[in-house]
Amino acid sequence: MLKNSQFFILILFTLIISKPLDAVPLKTLSLDFTRELTENNKTEQISGTLHYDTDAARVVIEVTKPIKQIMIAKDNILEIYYPVEKQAFRFISQGRIPLPFIESIIQTTQTEYGLTALGYTLDKHDVVDKVLFTHWNPPEKAKDKLGSIILGMKDDKLISAEVKNPKGQIVARSTYKNHKKFGIHYIPMIVTSSTYGEKSKILQQEKITYSNSQVNTDSQDNLLKFTIPESVKIKVVKW
Repeated sequence: MLKNSQFFILILFTLIISKPLDAVPLKTLSLDFTRELTENNKTEQISGTLHYDTDAARVVIEVTKPIKQIMIAKDNILEIYYPVEKQAFRFISQGRIPLPFIESIIQTTQTEYGLTALGYTLDKHDVVDKVLFTHWNPPEKAKDKLGSIILGMKDDKLISAEVKNPKGQIVARSTYKNHKKFGIHYIPMIVTSSTYGEKSKILQQEKITYSNSQVNTDSQDNLLKFTIPESVKIKVVKW
């Protein structure tokens, strides 16, 4: 009887502590990644670490191979810094940062996938084979440059995304798999995507695989607070 009592106490204790751990708010997330990029029949592999601050919706990516590079993404601005060459670029986009391994993190952790913060509005939704598809329209002021975005959700997980141009043609498509739960969020650990040109021609394909996740670590130990040194001149590019 004593052994049975101890067993049930252990089970109860496990249930008590597991729920709070699962519900711990996700504040910061660090993930190692490998990115295979295929373009013009050539494949390049990139590796490094991605750091994400959920409150600020700010992503800092440290590329270690094949070259050293630091990327900072927030809202519609992407900064790229080359520490060895001391060169920096700031890309200002009309819409979302067009990098799947940045979008996949932001979309799965932000309210309404971070789209409303950029001025997108929900147009309609439908369900096909148990997948909820939501259709988002771009801001009125940018409709001449941006098209709609269609997101697919299943079991509270983002599993697909399509980006169209103003003419309604698909310019990018991504799929998200192997989700891992952090707090209340499901983060895809494998992201595959394709970008398209005229006549649906595939221009570029990529696959991102995440590993070695670290949650709510000291931001001083990663690059979340990194900014490009003031001594470096930044070239600004708008697209």
